[in-house]
Amino acid sequence: MVDNKVLADLMNKKGYIFKSAKIIDKKLLATRKKVDIFMCVDTKKFYHIVFFTEQKSRFLLKNAQEVLMLEEKIKLLSMHNNKYKHLFIKEGICSKAKHFLEHIGWRVYNDFM
Repeated sequence: MVDNKVLADLMNKKGYIFKSAKIIDKKLLATRKKVDIFMCVDTKKFYHIVFFTEQKSRFLLKNAQEVLMLEEKIKLLSMHNNKYKHLFIKEGICSKAKHFLEHIGWRVYNDFM
């Protein structure tokens, strides 16, 4: 479980400073995935969505599609689009999944913790 302090430290290392950050309850999204999701607003008032995932196996293309489905649910719940999308992965990631996410505008980080 990632908390606001860990989120602030990691994003500060990446060059982002947030004015506010709130965790999104997974029950609202009807998911049981091992993922922590934060909705954040930076100092320039841009919205960021930050996913932290921990799994025992590699992050594959099907996992990337599941993250996109969760993002769509969040868009419907929050009624706005997010300018920046970040994904932090603790285990390895498939190169196809990483390329797919980066191609559609996600920032993928595999170097935390």
